[in-house]
Amino acid sequence: MASNQILNFIYIVDGVRTPIGSTHKSLKTFSAAQLAGFVIDEICRRYPKIKKGIDQVVLGHAVSAGTGQNMARHAVFLSDLNINIPAFTINSVCGSGLQSVIVGVQAILSGEANLVLAGGAESATHNPQIIKREQEPIESLLSDGLWCVMADSHMGELAENLAKEFNISREAQDKLAFESHQKALQAQLQGKFDQEIVGIKKENGEIFSKDERARKNISLEKMQRLPSSFKEDGTVTPGNASSAADAAAIILLADEQAMKKYELKPKAKILGYSSVAIDPKDSFLGAIKAAEKCLEKCNLKRNDIDLFEIGESFASQAVLTKERLNIEDAKFNIFGGDIALGHPLGSTATRILTTLLYALEDQNKKIGLMSICFGGGGGVSMIIERL
Repeated sequence: MASNQILNFIYIVDGVRTPIGSTHKSLKTFSAAQLAGFVIDEICRRYPKIKKGIDQVVLGHAVSAGTGQNMARHAVFLSDLNINIPAFTINSVCGSGLQSVIVGVQAILSGEANLVLAGGAESATHNPQIIKREQEPIESLLSDGLWCVMADSHMGELAENLAKEFNISREAQDKLAFESHQKALQAQLQGKFDQEIVGIKKENGEIFSKDERARKNISLEKMQRLPSSFKEDGTVTPGNASSAADAAAIILLADEQAMKKYELKPKAKILGYSSVAIDPKDSFLGAIKAAEKCLEKCNLKRNDIDLFEIGESFASQAVLTKERLNIEDAKFNIFGGDIALGHPLGSTATRILTTLLYALEDQNKKIGLMSICFGGGGGVSMIIERL
């Protein structure tokens, strides 16, 4: 078995993201490429010496229908970076953002690059309808993002199957979802996201700088009254599932040479990563498998991890992942997760990594693990150590 433990240190200098916008709301006028361009420019503003040193830009993007060629290349074009910097786009659905970071790490390890921008962007608002021959129009977000063609099923139906197979109650799902909102609201109130977010100037001149989906008026009682979404008497509801959204998030990766050349001070180093593939109908086990594999490759135990950031595509998946990895409440998604903040497919994994980076700093902790599953049967995970 190949090892993905990092022997030559790769550093995370910083992570930056846009606020997460609900579909057709605050970020509705911006494409995924524009959102990524804003983040690229913010990273270059924070670290002006790197602007001419970026070797490569790798961005994840899940639903690309109608968005034009190579979103990453378009993002570079829209940013202040030199147009001659190579850029390419990766699609690994919800894992796209972290898979892009992994590709960036591999580029550095292979000697192809010293300084890489890697992450993802998505605009669910801009997902068009698709017209296939002799068929009615269908939503590209559904066909390309939320429908697993290999399992021939909506991801929500797979979440229902998971809940039934592992006896995950509606109450447990609603509780996790409610806590996600409560933690996110508290984090916003305390300014926990402020450093990782770059404000976006809207057409009316207003600066949008706060994730807009976390609900202040939510309660367990309200959540328990919501109808099931995918089957009669089911347990998956609009309240305990994440929502598609608009956002971008990007990580600045560097090796020792780039650190010295550009006088950079890293926030963390990457200890290792993993990528797994499983049966598509078992997609929601991906985060568990990937985390277990990553721990093994890094020669670490669960108790060595100070903070966990786990994708919350559906509460049933997050509940099971938390249980199987035996994660204490105090270490689990301490500032909330996708259910509260939103789930912009191509960038959500990089958002999780960025939040983990800043959470370790905020809590004065050392080692963090992030893991996320994705449609089609897979998961990606990464372990970082704060410096």
